[in-house]
Amino acid sequence: MSVTLSTRLRVLAVCDEWLPALGGLSTLNRSLCTALADAGCEVYCVVPGASPEERADADAAGVTLAVSAPLPGMSDLQALMRRPHLPGGIVPDVVIGHGRITGQVAKSLADDHFPGAHRIHCVHMDPNETEWNKLGQRDDAGTRADERSRIELALASDAALAVPVGPRLDAWLRRDLHGPDGTPPLVRLDPGFDGGAPVSRRVPDGREQIMLMGRVNDTRTKGVDLAARAVGHALGLNRPFAEWDLLVRGAAAGTCEDLHARLLRWIGHRAVNVTVRPYTADRDAIRRDLLRTSLLLMPGRVEGYGLVGQEGIMAGVPVLISDRSGLGAVLREVLPAELAHRVVVPVDRDDKVDVPVWGHRIAAVLLDREAAFATAAAVRDIMASERTWAGATRRLLDGLGPFSA
Repeated sequence: MSVTLSTRLRVLAVCDEWLPALGGLSTLNRSLCTALADAGCEVYCVVPGASPEERADADAAGVTLAVSAPLPGMSDLQALMRRPHLPGGIVPDVVIGHGRITGQVAKSLADDHFPGAHRIHCVHMDPNETEWNKLGQRDDAGTRADERSRIELALASDAALAVPVGPRLDAWLRRDLHGPDGTPPLVRLDPGFDGGAPVSRRVPDGREQIMLMGRVNDTRTKGVDLAARAVGHALGLNRPFAEWDLLVRGAAAGTCEDLHARLLRWIGHRAVNVTVRPYTADRDAIRRDLLRTSLLLMPGRVEGYGLVGQEGIMAGVPVLISDRSGLGAVLREVLPAELAHRVVVPVDRDDKVDVPVWGHRIAAVLLDREAAFATAAAVRDIMASERTWAGATRRLLDGLGPFSA
């Protein structure tokens, strides 16, 4: 279906922030809300707080922010469950929640305050995969995985629409999700690669920079150790030795020095200059980082989707993407096989295998950066044509069927 201004669907999304200071969930929420507004929906987003910059950004996207009003002693999560003050007392037709972060809030709002609304539950990760790569914590990985997957599936089971992000999560839900009346309707959401005018990229001047970005405090899940060892291996393939820069953007506050020391140990080579910077939501800072980058790595051992890799593709940066990510699966679905092979790299979870494979691929990119940037341009153009936000929202609205008519 196509939503028109005469039949505007009123959508209320629930998120823990508007601008993405915390990571991928809010990044996707912002893009989804913007795309729904572009599709003609009347879009509101309830958040714990909003700065003037966030309000201006939302206004420019055609989205109205509603700030939850906490009572004394309330947490942000508890405050989000209060009935939001929407302009004119409007009642939403659809309420959207994200994972176990705001999924329960969306269910509370739909059940307690807007019983006529239809709830969409977006799934961003499979705890059965992610928690088993977070070993050595205070609690047991199996217990965490069991509890968090049960929460995720319970929130999706009675939703009007369950929306997994990308093919890996779609496959999980289609196997494991069972609602009170069978499997609820599922619509896979592939984030759009369009947005902004494509720029003609050239090989950056100066020394080669390799980059990892995103929240990298979980080094094993994100494959930060694998990336560092592979960079060291790649340098060993070059004689005479080159001198490369490795930029890691995304360390937790106060951990940059510790991560820097571990990176140097993992690399094991003096010809790599390592810089670690804290995570930032500053879009200009990230854009500057990408403009001087010759290769973006996303070597996660498990990744529900992988928006940081997609951001690199949209910026025209050469990328190497783990095949254990939803993004890697999408690239293999859409791109010609030979082109997909250049950017999607296997991760076997065995360093004896993975380090040399990734090392050879890193060396190949940096030894012919002109070819790598030509590949990046081809990947960006195909994906921007084949996976758009307009198409994603159209499938989402069609999935609601008569609810959205």
